[in-house]
Amino acid sequence: MLIYSDENLEVIHRPGSSPYLLVTFNEMEIVANGSRYWGQRFCEKADIAALGFISRRPNWFPSESIVRAVEAAAPILKAAPERILYGHSQGGYAALRYRRRFNATSAIAFCPQVSIDPKSVPYDNRFRRHFSADLHANMGISPDQAAGRAFIFYDPFHAIDRRHAERIATLQAETHLVPVPMTGHGTVRVFTGTERALSLIDACRSNDRAGLAALAHTARADAPMRPYQIAVAAMPRHPDWADRINARFGERFAPVERVNFLYHRANRHIRDGEILAARDLLETALTLLPGDPAIQHRLKEIDTRILREQKLANVS
Repeated sequence: MLIYSDENLEVIHRPGSSPYLLVTFNEMEIVANGSRYWGQRFCEKADIAALGFISRRPNWFPSESIVRAVEAAAPILKAAPERILYGHSQGGYAALRYRRRFNATSAIAFCPQVSIDPKSVPYDNRFRRHFSADLHANMGISPDQAAGRAFIFYDPFHAIDRRHAERIATLQAETHLVPVPMTGHGTVRVFTGTERALSLIDACRSNDRAGLAALAHTARADAPMRPYQIAVAAMPRHPDWADRINARFGERFAPVERVNFLYHRANRHIRDGEILAARDLLETALTLLPGDPAIQHRLKEIDTRILREQKLANVS
C-alpha cells in the first residue's frame, strides 16, 4: 500500500509476519511506479513486514523528503519492535545516513557512498551527474546519524567502494566492515535467494560476526561475477592470466562485463605498445555495444596514432 509520495520518492508498506520491519532503499537502476519497491519479491516470498522507500530517479534520498516520509510512516515505525534498514549503493547510503532518523536497530548496506558531493569525494566521479546543490546540501554521512549496529558489505579490491566503506566506518559508531572480495559494485547480488538473504539478516540481527564471515565466504565463492572480477583485478600485473580466465569463462560474462573486459584489456595493450591488438579488441567491443561513445573515442585515438606512426615511417 502506498502511504507517502512526493516529488522525490514513494513509500510502500507491506504487512508481514516477521519479528522485524525491513525498511528498504532502492539502488539507482529502479525507480518508483506507485506500487513496487526494492526487495519486494524477497519480502513477499518470506512474508516480511516491509517499508519500501523508492526514489523517483537517482537522487540519493534527499533529507527533506525523508523527514516528511518518516512522519507519515510514524505509526508503522513505532509499532515495530525492530527496524532494520537495508539498501545497496544509493540505498546503502540511505540505510546509513538515516539510522538515527528511523531509530534503527540494525542497518545493512551494500557498497554505500559516504556522499556524492564532488567536493567531499573527489576520488569518485561515478555519480556526479546526480549531485544537486539544492537537494544535497550537507548530505555527507556523519557521526551523529548512527543508531544501533551497522554492517557494510563491499569488495576490498574495488578501490573506490573500499574507500567509501572505510571512511564511513571511521565516522559512525558500531559500524562493521564485511569484505566480500571479487564482487565489484554488485556485492548485494551474491546474497540473492530467500534462504541466503534471511541468513544474512539473522546474522546481522544477532551480531554474529563469525557467521557473517562464513556466509560472505560461501557467497563470494558462488558469485557469478567472480571470474570477471578476478580477470579485471589480474590485468594490471598479470595480463596473460587475465586472458586465460577470459578464455575459460568469458562466454559466461554478463554483456556489460564482456564489454568492460575488452575495453580494459585494450587499454593494457595500448600501454604495452600493442596498438593493433588493442584495436581488434575495441572493434569487438563495439559490435557488442554499438555506438558507445567511450569505445568510439578510443578507436579514433588509436587510428590517429596509427596514421601518425605510418607518416613518420614513410618520412624516414
